Amino acid sequence: MGNQALKLREKSRIQEYSAPRFYEIAFDLNRKGEVDFLVYCFKRFARRPVRRVVDIACGTGPHLMRLADRGYRMSGLDLSPRNVEFLRERLAAKGHEGELVVGDMTDFRLARPVDAAICMQDSQGHLLKTEQLVAHLRTVAKSLKRGGLYVFDRYMASSWTNPARRWSWSKRRGRLIVRASFSALNDVDPVSQVFRERMTLEAVENGTRRLYRQTHLSRMVFPQELKTVVELAGGFEFVQWFFGFKPHQLLERARHPIIMVVVLRKK
Repeated sequence: MGNQALKLREKSRIQEYSAPRFYEIAFDLNRKGEVDFLVYCFKRFARRPVRRVVDIACGTGPHLMRLADRGYRMSGLDLSPRNVEFLRERLAAKGHEGELVVGDMTDFRLARPVDAAICMQDSQGHLLKTEQLVAHLRTVAKSLKRGGLYVFDRYMASSWTNPARRWSWSKRRGRLIVRASFSALNDVDPVSQVFRERMTLEAVENGTRRLYRQTHLSRMVFPQELKTVVELAGGFEFVQWFFGFKPHQLLERARHPIIMVVVLRKK
């Protein structure tokens, strides 16, 4: 283009999960290590061979795709039809098959039970009331075979003086650049335990700039509270929890955890 300044044409949209392609590129971060940890849990804690796995609130499938690449038979559930269609195309492009369902994580049914379930990126936080979380756990338990696992992660407030956490980064894929910013634990309500998450994706490709903004409410649960909710829901036994995606990072050893990763087993 020489010295001529690049003129960007901007399209701004504020719509939840309206850009699955850009979201998939931006959030393709640290997934190998997380999937390594999931496989470790399947082999270490399940009381049955894990062959079939459902990814709940799977989004664009960062974990689902990697598990499929490792030979697991995957199912996926998401509330967004656009995410499910995008993921269906990704699976087909790699020659994978999988049951993909558009549905609510508090009330869904799979064609057949699975050996393990996962729910990543604090997706359980969308359940803003305890009764929704109880309904979710009961529904997941029904989808699992006896001895199967449920592994999920949740945000934690490691400080009440300034709990908010913010991250910014950029990713390039071919001629497309996606700049992302994400913040969680904003405006925490100590009574309801609800906080606000904010995300901005700026995509620049072939001279066109697109800006996507998303904000939504999420809810944290505290570790001992979570154990009580699991007991209330029934169907699961508590196995272990961690403050990261490495087997030695037990939650009790954490000083300032940002997330907890929980392993439950179907009774």
